[in-house]
Amino acid sequence: MSKYSNQTLLGYLGLIPFLLLVGAHFLFEHVLLSQAFMFYSISIMSFVAGTLWRESNSNKLNWLIVLPTIPTLALALFDTKLALLYLGACYVFVLAVQKRTETWGKLNPDYQRMRERITGVVLVCHLFFAAQLHHGVVQ
Repeated sequence: MSKYSNQTLLGYLGLIPFLLLVGAHFLFEHVLLSQAFMFYSISIMSFVAGTLWRESNSNKLNWLIVLPTIPTLALALFDTKLALLYLGACYVFVLAVQKRTETWGKLNPDYQRMRERITGVVLVCHLFFAAQLHHGVVQ
């Protein structure tokens, strides 16, 4: 397998916990599921931002990539719904910043499509989870 095949496979496999946690919360509405979703998402966002920060050769882009991830943990401690919406927006923002880097055009088109698809699915998972929390009993 090529480097991009491995990255693409790992990227899609990383969606499994998002999808399982949203589905499980839909069925069971347990506070531990929302906490697990939140902390998995924070971990993945930090990982994505960290890998892009390493690849960027611009100080400004480095800050644009990492800065949005900083308040996420504090938000998660105070308002889960707001943190979920903020995190979903962070995924979209980080992808938009990545598309402005010099390396984006050099990436394999399969990898680019994977990043766009995954970002879309992750955003929908965050929106769906926030909607479940808004209408459910678990806060």
